[in-house]
Amino acid sequence: MEHEEQADRMEKEAERMEHHSEQLGERIEDVEEDWEQKEHDASVPGAQPDPDEEDPSTGNPDAAGSDE
Repeated sequence: MEHEEQADRMEKEAERMEHHSEQLGERIEDVEEDWEQKEHDASVPGAQPDPDEEDPSTGNPDAAGSDE
């Protein structure tokens, strides 16, 4: 019986962790969307890419630091 109880606890813990993982993923998406909006808003200091930095793979200064 103890094994069944332990299996039930572990299953509940796995479900809880999955739920938290989904919530974290949603929060990450929200933060990424917010940052992308700020990158296009000239009134947000520091959000625009540094014009002196270039993406080494493309030479495109607008793609610096972007992983898309």
